[in-house]
Amino acid sequence: MKKNLLFVTLFLVFGILISKAQDASYGMRIGANLSSISSDDIPENLEDSRFGIVVGFLVEYPVTQKWSIQPELQFSSLGNDDKTLRVDYLQLPVLLKYNFSDLFNVHIGPQIGLKIWEWEDNTGIETNFNTFNFAGVIGVGANITDNVFADLRYGFGLSNIIDDEDIPEGADGSTRNIQLSIGYKL
Repeated sequence: MKKNLLFVTLFLVFGILISKAQDASYGMRIGANLSSISSDDIPENLEDSRFGIVVGFLVEYPVTQKWSIQPELQFSSLGNDDKTLRVDYLQLPVLLKYNFSDLFNVHIGPQIGLKIWEWEDNTGIETNFNTFNFAGVIGVGANITDNVFADLRYGFGLSNIIDDEDIPEGADGSTRNIQLSIGYKL
């Protein structure tokens, strides 16, 4: 059911995007993540947050004067500070953006992540992560100049990222992160 809803939503979004392609603006963003895995299955001594990076590209398609859709492709380092709980994703957020003015905006939307790296030591405790991570994103942004912008986002995982196939009693965990970035639109 969730997958069908996701595909229908993406189909509608991409249909709108194609019709508005001539008005699109393109850009890039780079910033910092403060992330953690929210889980009752992680020992207290391993719960410290991880400081990581986010870097990516975006396209903003105006729908009306106030509303726009902004899909992105980004690299994001998530997880906890302990090296066995670190995981990096290639993410695709699709944000619905409302511009209060030429200066301020808010944005919200779904995000899918594809795991591209996880710690693999094989000499101690090892955590395996699922290939996909579904999350929600909410944020605020400010246009500093016509080309330079900044945003602050909160991402919250909606799926279990811990692969509990080899854990007899199972394990659950979802991502949480605060992201501060600066970007440039062409």
